[in-house]
Amino acid sequence: MPIDRAAFIDNYVEETRENLRRIDDGVVKLKKDPENQEELGSILRALHTIKGSSRMLKFRIMEQVAHGTENVFKGIREQRYALSDPLMRLVFFGGDLLRGGLESIRKAGSDEMEIAPYLAACERAYADEPFVEELEELRGGRSREAAGPEAPGGERAPLAAAQSEENGYGSVRVKTDSVSQIIETLNTVIIKQFQFKRIQEELGSLERGFAEFWADTRKRIAEAKGQGRGEGRAAFLASGQAFLKATESLRKEFTDQMAALEQSSYKLQEQVMRLSMLPLDLVLGALPRMVAETSAALGKEMDFAVTGSDILMDKAILEKLGDPLLHLVRNSVDHGIESPSERRAAGKPPQGRIGVSCSSESGNIVIRVKDDGRGIDPELIKRRAVELGLLKESDAAALEETEAYAFMFKSGFSTKESVSELSGRGVGLDIVKYNVDKVKGKVSVRSVKGQGSEFILSVPLSLATVSGFFVKAGGEKFLIPSNFVQKIVRLAAADKVVYYSREAFKLDGQIVPLHSLATLLGRRTRNQGAFLYVVVVESVGERIGIVVDAVLQHAALIHKPMPRNVQKLKPIQGIVFDESYRIINILFVPELIARFKRIRSIDLLGGVGGEKPKPKRALVVDDSINTREIEKSILELEGFEVAGAEDGIEALKLLKERRYDLIVSDIEMPRMDGITMIENIRKDSFYAATPIVVVTSYSDEDTRRRVREAGADAQIVKSDFDRNGLIEIVGNLMGGAKAVEA
Repeated sequence: MPIDRAAFIDNYVEETRENLRRIDDGVVKLKKDPENQEELGSILRALHTIKGSSRMLKFRIMEQVAHGTENVFKGIREQRYALSDPLMRLVFFGGDLLRGGLESIRKAGSDEMEIAPYLAACERAYADEPFVEELEELRGGRSREAAGPEAPGGERAPLAAAQSEENGYGSVRVKTDSVSQIIETLNTVIIKQFQFKRIQEELGSLERGFAEFWADTRKRIAEAKGQGRGEGRAAFLASGQAFLKATESLRKEFTDQMAALEQSSYKLQEQVMRLSMLPLDLVLGALPRMVAETSAALGKEMDFAVTGSDILMDKAILEKLGDPLLHLVRNSVDHGIESPSERRAAGKPPQGRIGVSCSSESGNIVIRVKDDGRGIDPELIKRRAVELGLLKESDAAALEETEAYAFMFKSGFSTKESVSELSGRGVGLDIVKYNVDKVKGKVSVRSVKGQGSEFILSVPLSLATVSGFFVKAGGEKFLIPSNFVQKIVRLAAADKVVYYSREAFKLDGQIVPLHSLATLLGRRTRNQGAFLYVVVVESVGERIGIVVDAVLQHAALIHKPMPRNVQKLKPIQGIVFDESYRIINILFVPELIARFKRIRSIDLLGGVGGEKPKPKRALVVDDSINTREIEKSILELEGFEVAGAEDGIEALKLLKERRYDLIVSDIEMPRMDGITMIENIRKDSFYAATPIVVVTSYSDEDTRRRVREAGADAQIVKSDFDRNGLIEIVGNLMGGAKAVEA
């Protein structure tokens, strides 16, 4: 009876992938230590296992590829030749063929592929005959097919297609959508805990208030003793004392149960989150082979080491780190490490060193890619930035080294004069920043010319939680993620300096520009007095001090992503709920830095230098607090001072108390709907021309007609709502343009 291959394919694929990983690691080690017979034996055993399993399941092509590769290593064991760079590239190509065969087996149940050129090259290699031409033909032809899709900028990603499955992303047996739904439900439970905590505090306050009242009552009763009705007073005292004890008991029981609930729910949250976590080794495991291949192609000698790869992290974040780490390590091999002759001339050992170290620090995962190469030349970067029109020559001298490093992450930026297979296209580091930004992480750069460079990635452990500092600015509360925060400083106002027309201060011997968060929001910050509260943040080498009204506390909270229709609101990366269940915006520091840089100069007490314009006021009317907060955030970041109302009646009351320059309203609301509210507003000559924008879920023509007839200037359908659309409409209306509809 023939073997039912379908029942064994999953195990075969997993086993073969594991053996291919073992072979890749063994080849790298054998190249470093050619006399390591144990490693050579391990490689041959892995190839023999692949060959045998393939034969049993009648995957003849896979069997032949494994056999051809096995013969190459047998020649090494027989000491007829050593593991040279061309041989290493040949067997790595064989590994790519086997991975491609696995992919074909997994998807189509067949291992059909063209292998004759590879087998011919293996035969010539085993005979110790030249095979370099055949190898180049293989890499120029079939390797492109096996390599996978083309990466940005025209670079091939040889590990991408096969390894996306090989590296184990599909090994999480629970569907990630299901895990996400569980986490979402659990987050709701934890948020409810915050509300219960508030009730607990109120219960404690009530208990203390009653205790004070009861003590005073007993005192009065004692003073009135002897005036008769002794039995009644005794009964009243007994009843009151019993009530107080019952209240104390209830509060204690509630507190104990809350503590148990918190402990259980946070433990459950940790366990659920681990369901979607995978080890960093899944993206780091492919790097030793890439380093070996790239260094061989460049004629460089390399010592590469990885530590901490067993750390677990969120699968969604891990998947985004593959390309950044590939580019950073390849960048170190190509740009960072010098040729052996250059290193000898500089008094260094001919073998360059690259290390990737991973650690968990304060709720974040920190990955460091460090080399002992030539380092980064900030002056070269400045000159190149001027040539590309990214920097004015007059501004180059004032640029700090760390600020210069930021240009390396610009799309199209490269200091290489010529284009090669590996570099010079200006693609690579921009991908690093893009992917790290996507997971709300940050990139830092350290370098000493002639000694080496270090790229530091700091990403959250999970996208479901965020730790940071609550701050207040312009009367609003925000959260600044802690992975961007370098230091919090209480700065004496007298210690401020003026640096190139900007207010700044000195920190660790460097000038740090100061920017007011309230100014960005269009609010006048409160008088700071003799001291300023400064949150020093850093991203991609750029460091600024954000001036806030107060730094409240550090907290680790459940992260709620922005609704899909406002995810383009770049300065806000999400929301959290504080202990009072209020929505607090999480600031996205890289975007804040970019916006602050566009501000000319800062007067911390008054805003932008020059005449201080009075901020325009906007009124947002919606019965949904979430919608109000989203629209409020968008308008505040455009400089509006924003107030909110739950319905038409509350809005009309606010409009009588203050003058507003813009009104944004829903239609369906309790007590008074938006249409009726707009009709009442237009009856007031004071608001006859005030722009009114309706944001509603209704898109039918009858609703549009009613909105126009009531006197609204524009209507936005919620399904089409985004930041840019609202800002464009508001800009047109505030500039006197005709009414528009979106």
